[in-house]
This record gives sequence, C-alpha cells and structure tokens, in this order.
Amino acid sequence: MKTISSNSKVKSISLIILFISQIAFAQSGEKFFNIAVQKADSGDFKGAIEYYTKCIELEPNLAEAYHNRALSKCNLKDYTGAINDHDKCISIDSTKADYYYNRARAKYFNRDFIGCIMDNSIVIEMNPNFGLAYLNRGLAKVIIGGKIEGCLDLYKAKELNAKNAQEIIIDYCLD
Repeated sequence: MKTISSNSKVKSISLIILFISQIAFAQSGEKFFNIAVQKADSGDFKGAIEYYTKCIELEPNLAEAYHNRALSKCNLKDYTGAINDHDKCISIDSTKADYYYNRARAKYFNRDFIGCIMDNSIVIEMNPNFGLAYLNRGLAKVIIGGKIEGCLDLYKAKELNAKNAQEIIIDYCLD
C-alpha cells in the first residue's frame, strides 16, 4: 500500500485552495460585471462605472469591462475617460472593430477629428461594411475641411444603410 507523504498532502491542499480561490475570484468579477450591465441598462451610468471598476480591480485583463465602462463614461460626457478606457481595452484585445468604433466616437465628441478618422479607418479595414464608421469618418473629414473625401464616405455610409446618412448628406454635401 502506497502512502502519501505529508509534503505531497500540503502541495495537494495548496493547489485545491488556489483553484477554489481562483474560481471565487472569477465569480466575483462576473458578479460585479453583471450588476454593472444592469445599472447601465437602467440608465444609472455612475453606478455602472462603479461596478465596472470593481470588476476591473478583480479582472484587470477583461477588455469588455473597460469597453462597457467607456460607454458609460461617454453617456456622462466624460470623453477623455472613455478614450483612456478604450485605449486599455484595445491594448488587451485589438481584434474587435466595435472597440475602435466606440473610441472613434469618443474622439469625435472630444473634438479629436484626426483620431476619429484614424480609428474609423481601422474599423473599415476590419469590416468594410460597417456603415456607421463611414458616416462618422465622413463627418470628421468634412469638419476638418475635407469635404470631397468626407462626402464620399457619407455616400458610402448611405449605400450601406447607415442611419441618418441621407439627412447628413443633405446638410453637408449638397450645395
């Protein structure tokens, strides 16, 4: 009959405790994330930010928590804070067009039109059928004086059925 040494027992117990603590850690982060989503859905953006922050403290590499916190910050017109959260989000996961698109929107509202154009260009490269990226890039181009290029983007947005594209074309492109 084989016996387990006391050293092996200690290692086994330590591994079990580590595993259980990681599960509890992940579940608590998920709990805060879910509460934050509920708060954001109900329009309590300050509350949502508080709970996304708690989630991020527990799970600092959860890109979606930074993304959602950035959206809540945008709703409160904290565009600089939103851009910072999107920067962190994209540094964790640079594969999602939505992250760049929403950062571009925050940059637009923060009057960083060049940054808006650059981020929307990345979105379009990732997804050439993302009509709202053409719309926002086109508006930013028109604002900085690139009417011809901007209107080309706006017509492309209309072709892709982006909401309000026709009205924006009438306002900015038809003389």
